[in-house]
Amino acid sequence: MDWSKRNPLLGGVLLVCALLLAAEVWLWRSAREQAARALAALEQKKQERSSLAAQSPALSAATEQAIGQDLDQAAKVLAGLRAALQPREGKAPAGPAPAESIDAYFDVAAFVEKTRALAARAQVVLRPEECFGFSTHTNEGPEKELVPAVHRQRQAAHYLLEALLEARPQALLGVQRERPMTEAQRARRNLPGAPAAKAAANTGGQATDFFEVDALSSLRLPGRIECEAFRLEFTGQTPALRAFLNSLAAGPRPVVVRRVEVERLTAEAPSTANLPAGAPVPLVAQNLSRFAVVVECVELLPAPERSTP
Repeated sequence: MDWSKRNPLLGGVLLVCALLLAAEVWLWRSAREQAARALAALEQKKQERSSLAAQSPALSAATEQAIGQDLDQAAKVLAGLRAALQPREGKAPAGPAPAESIDAYFDVAAFVEKTRALAARAQVVLRPEECFGFSTHTNEGPEKELVPAVHRQRQAAHYLLEALLEARPQALLGVQRERPMTEAQRARRNLPGAPAAKAAANTGGQATDFFEVDALSSLRLPGRIECEAFRLEFTGQTPALRAFLNSLAAGPRPVVVRRVEVERLTAEAPSTANLPAGAPVPLVAQNLSRFAVVVECVELLPAPERSTP
């Protein structure tokens, strides 16, 4: 303390030198850290360059041209698929959609009555209470928000059942459909990039009318393809199934068969009572099977506009 009082100037100089030295050390450490970060970034860029150079095919003008050709080919394939899934007849479905719930009720009732008459003409056995997947609306129409969805399902069911009854199975055991969705729910599900939609909320009704489609096996694609799924169960011989599937393949509406289940029923021994004398006895009985066919009626949504780079 005595020395610093006797030499204040020298003490001040030493203090300034100490501060300058501390600042120099701090600057040196900062520069060293910046250099380390820059070196790490350089090494990362080198690794990225090596990774890009090792890609197969390597990035080049020729590769870019090949990728462009592949994209053009994929666009042609997509256009062909869209054309194949378009209705083969340019006619709109007959009749406008009902406006009110009561109108939808009478529409479903008329459909059930006409389909029962068609089954009687085709000599196809039905359950006495058969409503073809619409027993929920035996006494009342759907909620107003569900009228458009139920109408679409009714039209699709009419098309499918006409094809099935023309194939003349022995008996129709039942028809099931997906639970209908409101227009708002359907619009959200159809947004491009939307996640896989869950089943529609349980809105009541007869549980036997409905079934749930496996989302992984469904053809539905948000923003591009919408479907109405049905499960039809019937008994008959294999030619009836084959005729039904061929009718769907050649029909005007795009329909995709997602699953066919077959259960062989007990065969009866061939009867010889009505055979003429001396006629050969058939060795193979006319076996009956129970068939369950899951189909999706396809609806292509308007293609999204492509943004130009």
